[in-house]
Amino acid sequence: MTEKARTERIQQVYGAKNLEELRTKYEGWASDYDADLEALGFKSPMAAAEFLEKYVPDKGAVVLDAGAGTGMVGVELARRGFTGITALDMSPGMLETAREKGVYEDFVIGELGKDLPFETGTFAGTTCVGVFTYGHATPEAMDELIRVTKPGGSVVFSIRTDYYVDGGFDVKQTALEEAGKWRLLERSEPFLAMPNGEPDAWHEIWAYEVL
Repeated sequence: MTEKARTERIQQVYGAKNLEELRTKYEGWASDYDADLEALGFKSPMAAAEFLEKYVPDKGAVVLDAGAGTGMVGVELARRGFTGITALDMSPGMLETAREKGVYEDFVIGELGKDLPFETGTFAGTTCVGVFTYGHATPEAMDELIRVTKPGGSVVFSIRTDYYVDGGFDVKQTALEEAGKWRLLERSEPFLAMPNGEPDAWHEIWAYEVL
């Protein structure tokens, strides 16, 4: 498959009208997802894993990969020594592919933007990569990411730069900070997330400490 065809498939996913359509698209994409994103040079999983390692130094800590997909972030976390990783995704097919990688302790089906099936303060760190983008999770999903992360723990996520204001993330993140829910630890410089075929997909990685 050409890089152009892979990019067009991603654009179709961005165009999902609702979560049910999005889930269906991911179910059909699960077997080819890794090959597509690797061919496009997807950088965000590695960048997010580097941030989590920086702010969650305990490699034995229980961490959440929210919107885990096929487990690309989990692989990067495991390479850095993390052993207690939980994968959360709305697509059983994507989670089944993630299971094959052998890097997760647990697999949970759930949707970002809804109540997550975890106790408050379960995780020392949480990642969320490739989810805050067109046709996917809204800023309201951040409330639950904060809730399931321990005070003093870190929430690390990617956002498409052209969706940051359009999607209302600037307002939501500021409101959560002003409400004393979290504080900013670090914001990366913008980078081209898929340099081999997605010229408009610029990402930033954000890290917050939960208060």
